[in-house]
Amino acid sequence: HPALVVHPVSSQDIEATLDFARSKHLPLAVRCGGHSYAGYSTCDGGVVVDMSGFGRVTVASDKRSMRVGGGTLCGAIEVETAKVGAATVLGQCPSVGVGGFLLGGGVGPLMSKYGLGCDNVLSAQVVLADGHMMRASADENQDLYWAIRGGGGNFGIVTEFEVALHPVSKVLSGMVVL
Repeated sequence: HPALVVHPVSSQDIEATLDFARSKHLPLAVRCGGHSYAGYSTCDGGVVVDMSGFGRVTVASDKRSMRVGGGTLCGAIEVETAKVGAATVLGQCPSVGVGGFLLGGGVGPLMSKYGLGCDNVLSAQVVLADGHMMRASADENQDLYWAIRGGGGNFGIVTEFEVALHPVSKVLSGMVVL
């Protein structure tokens, strides 16, 4: 039962929320889709940052990458990438948030060919706990880039991911149960 739920629409909103939570010594949780089995997307008596205001998807003109807001749901990404005959590694539930999925590793049907979801992160815009915005990529802030790719949401709040796209036309997937 959080004390507050904040719906930021800009990095400045996130910075102000972090400042407020820190000044009041309140616990903080970030929610994208809210599918955290461990309960990481909420907190008792603290502040929940609901990232749904960061739900944009922009496919690059060369269809090799896309930018997705940190509050985008996987289903919205699949709709946009299907229009261009491409895909990225996502899970199987359309209401899972891309933030938790990518920051937590990202297991999905395309991973056997293209790696985990976090392996497909090319860069990220991250608001750090102190409110500073950083871009993390293989060429810029490499330690942060390495840390966020599967390390969970412990290093900041991601407002935007750049992820690799792959040409996909047909996917056959299933489970073998003995």
